[in-house]
Amino acid sequence: MQATTLGHNRTGAAMSPAALQAMNQAADELSPAPFIDTSDLRLQKIAFIGEAEAVGSVPAPNTAKGYVKTGLAALKGGEPTVLLDKLGERIAFERSGTRLYDALIAKYEAILESDSDPLPPAPPAVQAAGAPAETPLDTLKGIRAEELAHFKMLTLAVANLGGDPTSQTPSADVTAVASMGIMQVLNDPRTTLAQCLNAMLTAELTDNAGWELLINLVNDAGEDQLVSQFEAALAEEQRHLQVIKGWLTELLSSPVEPEAI
Repeated sequence: MQATTLGHNRTGAAMSPAALQAMNQAADELSPAPFIDTSDLRLQKIAFIGEAEAVGSVPAPNTAKGYVKTGLAALKGGEPTVLLDKLGERIAFERSGTRLYDALIAKYEAILESDSDPLPPAPPAVQAAGAPAETPLDTLKGIRAEELAHFKMLTLAVANLGGDPTSQTPSADVTAVASMGIMQVLNDPRTTLAQCLNAMLTAELTDNAGWELLINLVNDAGEDQLVSQFEAALAEEQRHLQVIKGWLTELLSSPVEPEAI
């Protein structure tokens, strides 16, 4: 289609009709066809999926107690390897979560070094129960400590079930790969605080959903003590989500510190 008005180059100067016509002609010649047949690529992907092996497997319990636990679960119609796999997933995620908050704390401390503080204190309603008024840095360090506590609690739970908390279960492997992009955002020196909080929002939403699923699994397995422990962890994760979402909303709705956006 021929242009009817003059275009402009990168410097803002008007382009002559001949130059504009040449540019349009080059674009038409070098642009790919409007329809690209990707059916061969799709078929190849399907073939690869069909030939691929699983990511891994859940190791067998390493204690007699573990064999008893898995035997009881099987008799009740459960699948113990699924529970151990998802426990391993949460171990991996809480370990990554601790490191994510390490990176977020470093990002925030870098902003504080410039005599700027774009974050308000977390509302008292979402601070730890009974805790005194906190600065945003105190809140971040407190969340980081809770993520680490969740990791330790989960490793103990797996050990008590006769599993190996150091093993990389299939779901643990997958969730570690999925978390890599979020970690890259947090560790990139170019990203702003708001961009980091947005990435953390993704992590916290995933974390909350993961704990809800795990609570259902341990409840089905009849592990009442774990249910109560995991419900307490979920309550803390829900608070983490409120804090991160609140800060991100604050930064985007009233950007008093443009460099943080």
